[in-house]
Amino acid sequence: MITVTLVDDHIVVRSGFAQLLSIEPDIQVHSEYSNAKEALRGLSETAVDVAVIDISMPDESGLILLEKLRKKHPDFKAIILSIYDSASFVSKAIDAGAYGYLSKRCGPSELVTAIRTVANGDRYLCADALVNLSNASAGPDVLHDLTKREREVFDHLILGKDVKEIGSELFISHKTIHVHRANILSKLGLSNNVDLIRFALHHKLLNDEPV
Repeated sequence: MITVTLVDDHIVVRSGFAQLLSIEPDIQVHSEYSNAKEALRGLSETAVDVAVIDISMPDESGLILLEKLRKKHPDFKAIILSIYDSASFVSKAIDAGAYGYLSKRCGPSELVTAIRTVANGDRYLCADALVNLSNASAGPDVLHDLTKREREVFDHLILGKDVKEIGSELFISHKTIHVHRANILSKLGLSNNVDLIRFALHHKLLNDEPV
């Protein structure tokens, strides 16, 4: 029997997955968590065969959660679930230790296939993620999923500017900057401005001038 845990802040998504998996004779939903903090506490103490983790949660990125869990349990197997399937996201998930990656556009049967594949110790990438990863040329564009405005805000944030200063320069409210900042952190799997700067340094983006 393959034991599975579901980590997603949307109860409708968790319930749907749980109902789908309940009809599979070889899969059992062992536990469900609505945020990263609960999942870290529960999964640090209880072993499951496969975890299905949403990349975007309100308290912490699913990728950061995965990295923490793999530090405690190096053999921890997880499938990252995301609305994004670009090469940059897939690469970040693999780097974090994910065994699988599924787009939320994937069909229900693919979730079952992915769980069985990962439980067997193999890797699984949904078709779109695999194609995008294969088509990445010199390397993934790590900012590919940011909108033009989010890229502008990103360029200012990594220079250490505060939201009011950025809002003034871009002629938008600081509340809107907060929204863009939250979206940027979520899309890049980061938690705060310090992570943003580290990310920019790692990918050699700090030499870019704001556009």
